[in-house]
Amino acid sequence: MLSHHTILWTLMLLLACLSSHAHAGGDTALGEYLSGQCTTCHQLSGKTAGIPSIVGWDESSFIEVINAYKNQERDNKAMQNITSTLNDEDIAALAAYFATIKPH
Repeated sequence: MLSHHTILWTLMLLLACLSSHAHAGGDTALGEYLSGQCTTCHQLSGKTAGIPSIVGWDESSFIEVINAYKNQERDNKAMQNITSTLNDEDIAALAAYFATIKPH
């Protein structure tokens, strides 16, 4: 039979592993699936044509900007409406996906 000390350490190790995995980045497959709404306006090529590029950003910057729109700290009604439907998992997934795309 395992001691309480062994069980406690095992649980703490498991929790640490799960916690670090949650912050390792978003699901790129989910991000690609969700990206259709973004790429209606933002071009995957990275060309701007008056609309800022969102490809090749580092994930933390992408998340920060999207949350600023979601929290209405940045002024753009279209972006505020779109981001209001996204949860943290969606935003992390989009950030991971768009970070993998290099402008060309």
